[in-house]
Amino acid sequence: MKEIQLFLVPEPGKKPEFLATVIPIDPAPIALKQWQTLPSKIVLEAYTRDAWAWKPNSKLQAMSVKSTDGRNKLPGFVGYLKQRQKSAYGRFPTRGVLIVSYIQSSKETDRMDCTITMDFADLPNCELKPMPAAAQQQQQAAAIRPSLATATVGKKTGLLGKLVSGAQRTQQSMLATAKSNVQPIPTASINDNQVTNSDTAIAASNASEALTRTAQQVLAEFRESMQQRMLDFELAPDECTRIELSLPEYIAGLNDDEKPRVTMDVLKYMVYEAAEEVDEEWIAYKEPSEFMDECVITVYKEGAAPPEVLEETNRAELPEEVRGQERAIAQERQRQLERQQMQQQKFTQNQAHKQHISDEADELEALNTHKRDRRTIEDYERERRAR
Repeated sequence: MKEIQLFLVPEPGKKPEFLATVIPIDPAPIALKQWQTLPSKIVLEAYTRDAWAWKPNSKLQAMSVKSTDGRNKLPGFVGYLKQRQKSAYGRFPTRGVLIVSYIQSSKETDRMDCTITMDFADLPNCELKPMPAAAQQQQQAAAIRPSLATATVGKKTGLLGKLVSGAQRTQQSMLATAKSNVQPIPTASINDNQVTNSDTAIAASNASEALTRTAQQVLAEFRESMQQRMLDFELAPDECTRIELSLPEYIAGLNDDEKPRVTMDVLKYMVYEAAEEVDEEWIAYKEPSEFMDECVITVYKEGAAPPEVLEETNRAELPEEVRGQERAIAQERQRQLERQQMQQQKFTQNQAHKQHISDEADELEALNTHKRDRRTIEDYERERRAR
């Protein structure tokens, strides 16, 4: 039965590492026929949480595989997928994809469930694109199996077995040294040209992929990276983490029609959403910034946020109606305070005015208020007639 070597890219941009050599377990005739058409090496290039990778689909061929190399790496790999709730996938020519979902039907540790399709266009809402031939060759060339290529299930034991194993390791070292000392043959210039042409083709394919990126792909990658970062933060002992966002970094390579779809508000919302998905008690706080296209968001675990951050967050979470009521109440209190101040000022002015009048009245003296009338009756009558 055909054996397939699985390689895994540990991080984006890193070289693939050997994972396991697998064969199917009791496959159906259709599944076995499809298995025989697969390439001998498949690289699991990335992870995803999209529904097309874990939801059941009648167009996917499901099968179980087991490792034959004796390294027992599959249980740890499957456990990692379950813990992160992610699915790993690897494309192969021309439009095929192998998917290892975090949902495993079997509880046995020596087997792994996977699904295969020869055309990922059958997967709903799947945005994968065919891998360029040059990139496929580069990925396959980077997938170098470790030096113990002749790994066996049962190790040699005993004194004789140790001597034989030591002799094999010595022979492998001598062969590697001899290969490194071989002088280049005259046709090296042709090989160099071939390598240069291959590198140029790979660079051109990568450049074409960069130019054909869409805003949806950028946002999907950003969302996946934030989810991964929040899951790592959950396992870390740190109480807070800082996420620096720079909009020009994410819109680089997009055309003018796609750039408006990637905004700072969308990126901030994805960070808040990723933090809330991991733990609803976490607090994501946007720190003040002087620039519109750059910001820093600090995520605090439960109970780690300082009081000023809690106050600012609670104020920001209030509905618009409640904030309007609070503004109206504050304005009414201000008006009442101003009214009281005016009344107090008027009362003070009145008291000062009354005091001034009282002081002026005390300074006046009334004269001749009790003077005796010394006129005679004849004088009085004379004066009255004269009027």
